Amino acid sequence: SNIPVTLHTDKMAMLTRSSVVASRPTLAVRRVAPVSRARVVKVAASGQAFDKNWLKADPTVLAISFLGWTIPSNIPVSGFGGNSLFGLLNASIGEQLAHFPTGPALTDKFWVYLLTWHIGLFLTMFLGQIGVQGRKQGYW
Repeated sequence: SNIPVTLHTDKMAMLTRSSVVASRPTLAVRRVAPVSRARVVKVAASGQAFDKNWLKADPTVLAISFLGWTIPSNIPVSGFGGNSLFGLLNASIGEQLAHFPTGPALTDKFWVYLLTWHIGLFLTMFLGQIGVQGRKQGYW
């Protein structure tokens, strides 16, 4: 069977495996995939460098989104037995500080409160930043 190979002599050839090995054992051969058609790809370069301030963090957005998550997380809900997520997190932090050198166990509810509160906070900050930058740049 024919195997497409590229010879390092800058020629493309279709040779059989036996002819490559038998005719020139010192010739370096590398297998390549068969070439079907050349595709032309055009790349449009804008000529602009990457903006090093790509985050464009706005301190106002960070402060408002912090309040936008902290205030609603203080609302008591039935899912937490009539308590708020922020209240339970602070109570749990107080309980953990009562036995300070020893950290919380992996099964402690502290981790659920901590992760839930912080995921909500960072999601609010992230979406707030997207919204403000989208408006500044004219996306909506």
